[in-house]
Amino acid sequence: MHFFSFFFKKKETPVQTYKKESTKISYTLEEIATHFNISQQKIEEILLKLKWIDESKLPTQQGISSGAILKKDNTLVWDKSILSNERFISEVNNKINTLVLALSKNISTQNKYSKRYAYIA
Repeated sequence: MHFFSFFFKKKETPVQTYKKESTKISYTLEEIATHFNISQQKIEEILLKLKWIDESKLPTQQGISSGAILKKDNTLVWDKSILSNERFISEVNNKINTLVLALSKNISTQNKYSKRYAYIA
């Protein structure tokens, strides 16, 4: 390796990084949650609502047809198609909107009370 190659190393663009990630075949719930920037528990709630998993967190027939893969060690992973599944994405967006709405109501309530009692000290 040439000394100057470190300084002139070609940086990866986001498109190149995406292409590397898209070669992944299956995703765990944690990876799906990270992809959508939402908690793993919320992803599980969505999967339960869609009836893709049951209460014991095992895939249902609908889940298997939607890309659930139960490995030999009983680890549940999902086919990469879940990241582009319209029904799943719609539910994720609904969950995120609900969380944002609840958070904004909480913030507005705090602001209302903080303004009302701001001068009582």
